[in-house]
Amino acid sequence: MKYFVELDGEKTVVEILERDGRIFAVRDGEPVPVELVAIRDSGSWSLLIGTQSVPVVASGPNDELTLTLGAETWRASVADERDTLLAEALGERGGRKGGGVLRSVMPGIVREVRVAKGDAVAKGQPLLILEAMKMQNEVRADADGTVTELHVTAGTAVAKGAPLVTIG
Repeated sequence: MKYFVELDGEKTVVEILERDGRIFAVRDGEPVPVELVAIRDSGSWSLLIGTQSVPVVASGPNDELTLTLGAETWRASVADERDTLLAEALGERGGRKGGGVLRSVMPGIVREVRVAKGDAVAKGQPLLILEAMKMQNEVRADADGTVTELHVTAGTAVAKGAPLVTIG
């Protein structure tokens, strides 16, 4: 099955195969074994790619995912082949529009705010640093726009899902 992924504005296709009860992702034409294991019911996962393990936190629906892999956070949208073909047949645009309220994907403490209300930001620009589980995670803009609201300051403790920054 092919999945169409937009990650901070960059589009890619991910192909997933199943062989002999094992799951593989195709990378550079070669299948690589992958396994996604839930750690908690809160959206925390362990992603095994070959022999490498990566901690993953995911929140939101497939068309507005916030993903944290290791110490980096991205905005993403994912659609499978069927959803993409249906959207094309109905004349709908695929992918995420971007902008709006960026929310925390996990509880943590805002360590640094790098923008101010009224600042123009570019897609992918770091907005703030959120520390969670002793890891510093960069929260980046998912679209070009203007910071219309800062919901936090440095030192603010936030819950999962709490608003951080609004981009208009």
